[in-house]
Amino acid sequence: MTRTAWACALGAILLWAAFATLVRFAGNTPPLLLTGIALCCGSLASAHRWREWRVPAAVLGFGVASLFLYHASLVAAFRLAPIAEANLLNYLWPLLIVVLAPRAGGTGPRPRQLAGCAIAFAGAALVIAPSASTLSAVHLAGYALAVFAAFTWAVYSLLPARLPAYSSWATGGFCLGAGILAPGAHGLFETPYRPTGAELAAMAAIGAGPLGLAFVLWDRAMRTGRAATIGSLSYLTPVLSTLALAVTGAVAAGAWWRLAPALLLVVAGVRLAR
Repeated sequence: MTRTAWACALGAILLWAAFATLVRFAGNTPPLLLTGIALCCGSLASAHRWREWRVPAAVLGFGVASLFLYHASLVAAFRLAPIAEANLLNYLWPLLIVVLAPRAGGTGPRPRQLAGCAIAFAGAALVIAPSASTLSAVHLAGYALAVFAAFTWAVYSLLPARLPAYSSWATGGFCLGAGILAPGAHGLFETPYRPTGAELAAMAAIGAGPLGLAFVLWDRAMRTGRAATIGSLSYLTPVLSTLALAVTGAVAAGAWWRLAPALLLVVAGVRLAR
């Protein structure tokens, strides 16, 4: 995998790892409203390349629908099921990338790629839901939505290779379109809310990084890198996110001991999947 692909993938992962910490500063903003404002702000990360937002209607529809459906499904999953278990199911998307990507070329994934991604998933599970041993049928709808979100992100990551060529900066247009849809969903499903100035600043920061520039970097990484390596590498996100939360005192001290073995499992998975 090229240095550019490594740099872009790691850049996106580091930005996503900051998401949970930044959300803390968004106060009580409802999730769909937060997502909508942040995505609209995220479009500004590529506004200087707005001419490259001009893509075929099918490509624009695909990008907007993917970003909106992913975030809306995940928000709904968090409402209908315990967040830890739903987030763990959401993180099936890197494994789905490994499974689905080779089939686009007519061959199945190599056993070592699947094994590497499974090991990395175990590392993520150690920090996301260490006590989630069973899934309750009571929360089946939430689990289904989390899996749907995972599938949506995997498809969003892989399908551009089959679409007409477009610039990675076009993701700014995707963000703006999805960002416009999200507040509408907020009006339908959430209690109206007026964010404070500080909360708006936090959402702008989320948009600038995790829901803006990160999408540009991710698109470029998926175009230039190997899906199996990037998929397993993506499991660094929940580990680094938990580390950031622990440093800022947002998680219990007991989470610290899980970070080192989780990180080792992810690194081992990445090396095996290469």
